Amino acid sequence: MIPPTAKPRARLTNADYMALTPPVPDGPRYQLVNGELVEMAGPDDPHQVFALEMGAALLMQTRALGIGEVRIAPYDAAVDEFNTYQPDLLFVSNARRHIFDGHGVTGAPDVVVEILSDSTRRRDFNEKRPVYLSAGVREVWIVDLDARTAACYTGAGGALTPARVFTVADVPVSDAMPGVAIELGPIFARALGANN
Repeated sequence: MIPPTAKPRARLTNADYMALTPPVPDGPRYQLVNGELVEMAGPDDPHQVFALEMGAALLMQTRALGIGEVRIAPYDAAVDEFNTYQPDLLFVSNARRHIFDGHGVTGAPDVVVEILSDSTRRRDFNEKRPVYLSAGVREVWIVDLDARTAACYTGAGGALTPARVFTVADVPVSDAMPGVAIELGPIFARALGANN
């Protein structure tokens, strides 16, 4: 007798993702990662405070400079056919405004920021980071609240080493957001002091 073989699961596409995950304000959040629908756990308080504080700083500066648009999660970024992520923050330059599709963005934002959590650390760093870079995201910022660092990855092909690593003492600037400078110290202090 020949044992039955498992039928390979079909990879979902962005169109499948949109059909399966209509926006529900109080429902679970999902991402499409390599064709698989993945439910997202809610972020903890330091994560949320960091995202809000950094998002506010980016919004004020990019708006004052008139260089593009900032969005905060939950916000879909369909970076390729099999990957629709919800980065914690994203920036789209004026030159790339055409990627806004009324629901999210279809294509690579100029900048994405992912804040590592225990439940997302491996996926954000090992799976999503290289896909973002391969899809054409100019800068991928990985924030590690435990290490109190923000690493900026650039380049196609999923750069393995960051172009720059910033600490709480730094004021990083971004090549993809000209004129923007973010004071990390106060943002980390507010985020990490959120529960104290």
